[in-house]
Amino acid sequence: MINLEATAVTAPPGTIVLDAYAARSCPVKTQNAFNPTVVLQTPDASASVEANDGLAELFDGGAQFEAAVLEQLVSSCSGRVVDLRPLFSNTPEVQIEACIRAMSSGAQVIIGGCLPVDLPGHRVGSPDLLIRSVDRADRSPAYHPVEVKWHRIIARSRPAEGDAEEEHLLRYSTLTDPRAEAASGISGYELRMGSREADFLQLAHYHRMLEACGFGAEQALAAVIGTDGLFEAPVLAWADLAEPQVRTFSRNSPEGWRLRSLLERYDYEHSFRIKIAAVAQQQTGRPERDPQLLVKPIVNKECPRCQWWEHCLPQLDPDDVSLRIDKSPLDMREIATLRRHGIATITDLADADLDQLLEWYLPEVTHREGAEGRIRVAARRARMLLQGTSFDRETAGPIEVPQAEVEIDLDIESSADGRIYLWGFLVQQAGQEAAVYHEFSRFDDLDDRGEAALAADAFTWLRSVVESSPSVTVFHYSGYEVAKISELAAREQDELFDWAAGYAEEHFVDLLEIVKAHYFGASGLGLKLMARHVGFRWRDDDPGGLNSQLWFADAVHGDSAEVRAAARRRVLEYNEDDVIATSQVRGWLRAQ
Repeated sequence: MINLEATAVTAPPGTIVLDAYAARSCPVKTQNAFNPTVVLQTPDASASVEANDGLAELFDGGAQFEAAVLEQLVSSCSGRVVDLRPLFSNTPEVQIEACIRAMSSGAQVIIGGCLPVDLPGHRVGSPDLLIRSVDRADRSPAYHPVEVKWHRIIARSRPAEGDAEEEHLLRYSTLTDPRAEAASGISGYELRMGSREADFLQLAHYHRMLEACGFGAEQALAAVIGTDGLFEAPVLAWADLAEPQVRTFSRNSPEGWRLRSLLERYDYEHSFRIKIAAVAQQQTGRPERDPQLLVKPIVNKECPRCQWWEHCLPQLDPDDVSLRIDKSPLDMREIATLRRHGIATITDLADADLDQLLEWYLPEVTHREGAEGRIRVAARRARMLLQGTSFDRETAGPIEVPQAEVEIDLDIESSADGRIYLWGFLVQQAGQEAAVYHEFSRFDDLDDRGEAALAADAFTWLRSVVESSPSVTVFHYSGYEVAKISELAAREQDELFDWAAGYAEEHFVDLLEIVKAHYFGASGLGLKLMARHVGFRWRDDDPGGLNSQLWFADAVHGDSAEVRAAARRRVLEYNEDDVIATSQVRGWLRAQ
């Protein structure tokens, strides 16, 4: 039953309690949140890591996906579902008491439950779902935490040589019967643990809270419901939080690393942030008396939309390695290792003797495969940045680019959930000076059928061009277009889609691969960088794929017809500029 000594409904003032996002997020966020001398530049911004990271996920489009999944669960689940979302406007005390009643009653599924505050463990949190587990020996109910995430969580497994594919078995359950015990296994698939580890660290936080209040399951299972299209409806993809599966640094291991469980990983990160918060709380603004803060800012992928960025940026040297090297950046441990040895800026890194550096550096970064290659590439980028050189030509002589009577530049746009809503083609006929832009778009919330219908329109047009022309070559920049066409063909099992996939495989040319064969870029070789290098400029002040996803959302769900129309124009102009840029890079390569 519930352990009243280990839980509470409120935390006394000054108590350190961390939410489920703290252990998975930059530790400097926790330090800033608990430092009384830090004043946010953004009015009314919450100091909670979860309030900001969690809302960022939702505002990126996850709210609609989560609502749809939960409604589908409510309507299809065969067990008893208790939906506590209507209590979100009530006080935490009311929400926690309702969650305790629901768990005590043995509900199979609890939506939107707020768990009791774990004061000894310094935890607060509210998982999206609680799924009842097998009852414990005393017949009291127990629960597994589940999160709904607006990204994919499942990937095809890639067995190592000699491994049987059956060893990679994905466990999943359905919305009709979401219990972990009802999970089925499917071979050839696995969790995207490398890129989605943070999701499971968040779930480990909730598992520890369930243990603290007396409702923790004996087997530490947790699940994520993602946007994967492997099944007709969303599924719960299960992970064993106690299974060693995360590669981490270890001084005691001969290899310099060992596999740890997600619970071990979480426990370390959580306890570290408790220490960070305790030191931060003691700050008075008098450096000569205050204890030294435990962490310093390191630029990472969270920074661009972090509420603390304006506070952290002035603490960084303008030439800080983590700030200046933004292509294949070194991770936080790699940067921290360099700093401990006096290498903080790109000047320090460019001047370093790499052979000597590797002697102390490599033993400290054994968690990263290819660590030596990563630091050598970073040092090369540092030298180029100091020299003001954007690109290094690595070959000599002319650059061979295929030619055809009809040359088409292709670029596609996808929504945040991966649906292709726009196919853009720039057609250049031999002997004609002006190229013509053709687009196939649908500004709507697409499902499989709608996405396939739009793709069929684009493929039908493309095939008509191919069949009426002596030779056609389609150019694109990166492998995304070919991969999406192959994915659609595999899903649809249709002759037209099979033709498109086959034609893409044989007659599409990836300009990025040609660029990579001849150039090295200080900040990478992306289309935006290369096109600007050759003199092209986008009409939009802030072009980019992520921004285009926001524009698409406005084009579909904008508050007014004017807003929607403006967003559609912006997306179409952006796509047209992308294919024009591809064309100009192609012409520039031929001129070298």
